[in-house]
Amino acid sequence: MNKRIITALLCLLAVSGHTVAREATNSVSEDIYIYLLAGPSTQFRILGSLKAGDPLTATGTRQGDYSEVIDERGRKGWIQTKDLATGESFRTKVPALTKALSDTREQLKTVTAERDALVQSNLEANADANAQVAELQSQVAESAKSLAALEQENAELTKRVDTLSQSERFIWMQQGGMVAGAGLILGLILAYLPRPQRKKKNDRWM
Repeated sequence: MNKRIITALLCLLAVSGHTVAREATNSVSEDIYIYLLAGPSTQFRILGSLKAGDPLTATGTRQGDYSEVIDERGRKGWIQTKDLATGESFRTKVPALTKALSDTREQLKTVTAERDALVQSNLEANADANAQVAELQSQVAESAKSLAALEQENAELTKRVDTLSQSERFIWMQQGGMVAGAGLILGLILAYLPRPQRKKKNDRWM
């Protein structure tokens, strides 16, 4: 922003300087009120009065302490050389510089408004981005918490499954032992039970 403002000021000053240089001629000194004379001394008649800042064109002719000039009305006369200022009068420079300053202030106002709008837009964009980041971080934290809870629950279920498996294996072993014991006892009982004797058949001869 500062570069744009400086560039605008330099351009305005350059344009103003170019205009002054192109139109510069001579003028009456700023702090006097003098008369335009018909000749190069006070012995000549007065053609008119000139006030400070009036634009003049020096013809280049000089006699003694006087220079020949032409005023803005086209009157040709003489004034003392010491009263002749070089360049454009401040009376005409001030309005141009005032306008240039006003234009520069308007440009500065426009640039400032654009800067403020850009800053506000950046602030809003940063706020939105920060809000989205905070929301994502919250979601990640919730997901991590849920994952930890699931892992803990999975570990507890695995432990319970291992416990149940061991209990079932013990029950099967217990039942198998009981069945084997019952079978052994039954075998012993059957072994010691008296066997029935077969009846002998009488051989009959017909």
